[in-house]
Formats: sequence, C-alpha cells, structure tokens
Amino acid sequence: MKGFPGRHLLLFALVCAFVAPAFAEESKRGFYEGDLTGGGKIVFFVQGNHAVSAYFFDVAGKQSGFAAGGAGNDGKFVLHTNSQQPITGTITASSITATFQGQTITANIVPVFGPTEAIAGRFSAPATSTSDEIDTKIVIDSQGRIFLEGKHGNTTIGGFGTITITSSSATPTPAATATPTATPTATPTPTPGQDADDHEDNDEDTNGPTVNATFSIALVTGETITGQLMFNHGVIFGSFTWNGVVYTFRAPQESPGNHLANISTRGFVNTGQGQLIGGFIITGGPKMVLIRALGPSLANFEVSPVLADPKLQLFENKALLKENDNWQTNSDVADIIKTGIPPTDPKEAAILVRLEPGFYTTVVTGADGGTGIALVEVYEIDRD
Repeated sequence: MKGFPGRHLLLFALVCAFVAPAFAEESKRGFYEGDLTGGGKIVFFVQGNHAVSAYFFDVAGKQSGFAAGGAGNDGKFVLHTNSQQPITGTITASSITATFQGQTITANIVPVFGPTEAIAGRFSAPATSTSDEIDTKIVIDSQGRIFLEGKHGNTTIGGFGTITITSSSATPTPAATATPTATPTATPTPTPGQDADDHEDNDEDTNGPTVNATFSIALVTGETITGQLMFNHGVIFGSFTWNGVVYTFRAPQESPGNHLANISTRGFVNTGQGQLIGGFIITGGPKMVLIRALGPSLANFEVSPVLADPKLQLFENKALLKENDNWQTNSDVADIIKTGIPPTDPKEAAILVRLEPGFYTTVVTGADGGTGIALVEVYEIDRD
C-alpha cells in the first residue's frame, strides 16, 4: 500500500483478532452550540473527548467570556469562567447538557457539512493595530456562524455573527472517487497482518483551498464590528474594525489537516465464521471515516457471485459501536450523500462516524443469510 508507514489511517486484514487499546472510542470532537436567555449564545469546543473549551456570549448581562477544562470518562465536566461562574455539564456524541448562570442549556453538535466547512475551526492570535493589540479567539463553524472573544487591556469584548463567502477554491467533497477502481482483485481470504486487498487514493491538494469572506459580529455590548478574512494553507488572515481602529490578525487553524485515504478489502462472505473481517487504525487525532460494504454494485464490474444484501458492523474491541444494513436507512443519510461517495445501491451498507485514535474492526455478513463476494472500504473524510 503506497505510503503505508506515514498515513493517519491504516487498514490491515484481521481474521480473528478483536484486540484494541482501551482509549479507542467514537469521538465526541466538534462544536456544540446552545442558546442563552436574552438572545445570547454558548459554544463548546470538544477535543479528544476529554478537553473542553466554552465561549459564552451573554447578551442580557452584556458580558462574554471563556473557560476550559477536562471531562471525565463519563463525559462530565466543570469549567471555571473568567467571572467565576462555573459551567457544569455532560457530553454525549450528539449534544451537551450544561448549567450556566442558573440556566439549563442543551447545546447540539454542529454538522460538519455546510457553507463554511472549509474554514471551520478555532483560531487564536493577537489582532494588532498601529498602537495596541487585542488577544483574540475566533471560532468559525460550518454553518456560516462566527464567534469572537477578545481581551483588550482590562476590557473583554465578545460577540457572534455571520460569515459571507465571497470566493472559494475549496471543494467540499473528499479528493477521491466512488469509482470501481476501489474494487481490487485479490484472494478472498488474507492472512493476519497481510494487506491482500487494499489500496489508497490520495489526491492531496498541495496548494490547499483559498477562501475569501466578509463577516459581521454583534458584540454583547451592542456594538457591531465588521471585517474580512482570507483562509489559505490552514491559516486565516483577516482584519476588523473596532471603535474606529483597524486590527489585523494571522492565526493558524487549530486542526487544519488530515489526509484522505481509501483502503479496501474484498472477500467471499459465507455463513457462520465466514464473515468478511477487516480492521483499521486511527492515529494522530480524531478522524471522520465513511465505511462502505458493497455487494450488488460489484456485478457491474463482472464480479460474481456478489453478496446481494451486505450488513456492516463496526467494533471497538468486542463492543459494537455502529451497524447498518441498507445505507439509506441511516439517520445521517444526508451527510453520507454530502461526502460525495455514498454507495450506489440501496441494498449496500454504510457508516459515517468520527473516531478517536485506536484499533477498529469491521464485519460484513449477509443480512438475509446470503453468501457472495463483498467489498469493505474505509474512507477518511477530510473534515477535521
């Protein structure tokens, strides 16, 4: 497999092993956004399931602030803010339930697909003018929203608003195709540790996307600041005007890059112990992956006999994390379609999931007890 030693996402054939490190788990990484009373907002940024940052914008109280801390294995956390008002809560894969200023808040995870997904992330840097600077934190989500928290001497400024993309060379889908070139022709039963049926597509754009945008932010104090930005090579360059003074900033994206990988294993699926089993390793941080189990569509490429109705299961150690039979029955079917590489047959299976570093195992069986040739694939989706 080209580039095997250095890739973030590796696939190897597993025949009977279900061994994984204890830290492997579905990732809760991402932005969670909720509403405060009086028109305010609170944004949580979760990394690695155990690092939590919160940005709050209290319009009614005309104050904003930042807090950070750790979450336990049960997802519970306590964050102490700059105003000494703790934020307590619990993280799940889809939402955060939190208590702040006597309010109970539900902050839902923000979809990774959206108009500003190419520049979504967290950016921290000083914004400087000709005479002073603002220690600035900027959060941009995938849905066109921007949040700003800044420290100017003893004054804290903060607010939220919207971004308008004026031009973009970014492509929202992974740099891979769903073509049958991902259908290898190797022996159906590899031995442990052997990549008998894998390959990789890596059309990495070394130039990277360029995005130009304008933004407007309403501060909790009632003022409005406007600005513009350019995103390129994982760095955001921008400026904004506050109190008649122009500030400029250059800030790296917190987690700008990962590399697309498409790795696959083909084999004959039988009954009993004849499942098709494949494994992959996540390293270097949480990764979003699309796993596909193909059967019927292989017939278009003279593969016979095909597995008519593949069922896909994803395991961490011996624990079942996710499973799917027909991919269009997934609750996140819209996001699977937005990856640009959904299965082409409704009988085929797919799982879209963000995973923490660790070892994972896929199992393909016939949903109706049938047998035949199937292909299991893992795509790393370039969204983190």
